[in-house]
Amino acid sequence: MRLISSLMLRMVRCFAYPLVVSSMGASILAVSIAGQRAPASHPEFDNACRGLHAGIRAEFVKRNPPYTRPSFVMVSLILLNDSDTPQDATPGLWKLVVDGKELDDSAVIFGNGPVPTGGWKTLNPGEAAELRKDLEADRYFAAARDYKLSWKGEGFQSPTITVTVPTSRD
Repeated sequence: MRLISSLMLRMVRCFAYPLVVSSMGASILAVSIAGQRAPASHPEFDNACRGLHAGIRAEFVKRNPPYTRPSFVMVSLILLNDSDTPQDATPGLWKLVVDGKELDDSAVIFGNGPVPTGGWKTLNPGEAAELRKDLEADRYFAAARDYKLSWKGEGFQSPTITVTVPTSRD
């Protein structure tokens, strides 16, 4: 299942429709697009809007008994190649951004864990790749408050979303 459709991604980047992603509670996540229908296809938009497009969503996951794992923020990411040519999708320069500051250990975050068969090399035209990362709340989101979160890499930038970390983590 794709997190964000290619049309939604193109609207975010190319037509400036705001993408609103919010988390409410531990497991409810709402994704919506505000605004009107996407304009009909226009060559000036189609050519300018081709390339890599990024989507993001996040939710706080509290720890539950038997407390074998700390609370974390589950970040879901999607990268879509909306061009006519293969695009480099190497995570070496990917950065997670929290409250406007790039995380120093983004390379470690993206360099560990499951990867697609063959690794993150290229995305062929029309292909999308999804990944999920869980970020320990105590390490990356220490205070109970709203955080602004996005990710970026060479040739793409996701929308910025808000994730709420509640006071009670248990």
